[in-house]
Amino acid sequence: MKKLSFIINVVIVFGISVELVLILFGKLGADQLLISSAVSGLVILVSVKLLQDTLIKLFGLTENQKEVIKNEINIMDEIEAHVAWKLALQNYLDGKLKGEMSLDQIMRDDQCSLGKWLNGPAQAYFCANNKGIEALREQHSHLHTAAGFVVKKIRENDLDAAKKIMDGELRRTFHEVMRTLNVLNTVLTTK
Repeated sequence: MKKLSFIINVVIVFGISVELVLILFGKLGADQLLISSAVSGLVILVSVKLLQDTLIKLFGLTENQKEVIKNEINIMDEIEAHVAWKLALQNYLDGKLKGEMSLDQIMRDDQCSLGKWLNGPAQAYFCANNKGIEALREQHSHLHTAAGFVVKKIRENDLDAAKKIMDGELRRTFHEVMRTLNVLNTVLTTK
């Protein structure tokens, strides 16, 4: 599976590179560009589907476990809560949020409902070496750590460094968490 995904990604990169060269030299007409872009898009969709299928297998849940988990935690609510949390952090950085954010609270990944679930009940459904849940736990922990550094830099009045962390490490990690949560949600809602 890894080899196939790697080959598909090489084909995508090669195809896009060829497209760009042809466009630069004016050798690709509008209709040819449209067809080429459609083919590239199709190859990307296949690659994403293969990746998603692989990630879904990482969680390895039975139908009964899925039902219990869905009654325990609503993944879409967790996604919304973390989007709101990130927005509040951005507002804090922009000076739009009055008051202080607790550095200890924001850095701890076991204080929000997702963190409490990941560090508690989730352990009952996933074996200790489950790659999917372990990836989510690591990503979630990293997200809270990066957010803590943003708050720390704001308190030190180093807004440039805080913005750099927010736009770099925190954004990247946030998107990783969102992707993994979406995969977990797909796993829980797919029969």
